[in-house]
Amino acid sequence: MDAPKTSQHQEKEGYQQPSELPILGEKDKSQETSDHVSLPSPSQQEAETRHTLATEPFQPILQVLAGLERDDPKFAFPAARLVGLYRRLWESCLSKHIDGQKLEQDNLVLKEAGTHLRKERDGLQVRHDKQLSRLRFFEQALNSSRERLTSVLDDWNHPSRPNLAGFLDNARGE
Repeated sequence: MDAPKTSQHQEKEGYQQPSELPILGEKDKSQETSDHVSLPSPSQQEAETRHTLATEPFQPILQVLAGLERDDPKFAFPAARLVGLYRRLWESCLSKHIDGQKLEQDNLVLKEAGTHLRKERDGLQVRHDKQLSRLRFFEQALNSSRERLTSVLDDWNHPSRPNLAGFLDNARGE
């Protein structure tokens, strides 16, 4: 397998390694932070974080590969391919890890919401139970009052009962 040959023109313009990762210098990092005036959206921040976490560990290796490409281009190409494979594997693991953390956070939020809703439901159930017990009490009181009122009205409508008859005789005799 022959390694691709780079021309002097490509080297002067900053030929990018086969791993497709740029080497970040201190100058580039300071320009990056000063260029961002507006706050990026959360999805942009997440994408930038993922990219940074995926590329930072490979920066020293890429610098070594750049030096190796100048010294031994035939060996640099297979090494760059191997680094590229490891980088993709790293990105995959990192992505799964970040997604897992995000799921854990979302799950925690949902658990807290579920706990809040259960407490609210329990409070409403207690309130409902109290209202039902009051309703039963008022039903019993109403039935008792109805029975007493019915007996008083029956006594009023039927004066021949013994308790009223004795009372009426006593009232006439006097």
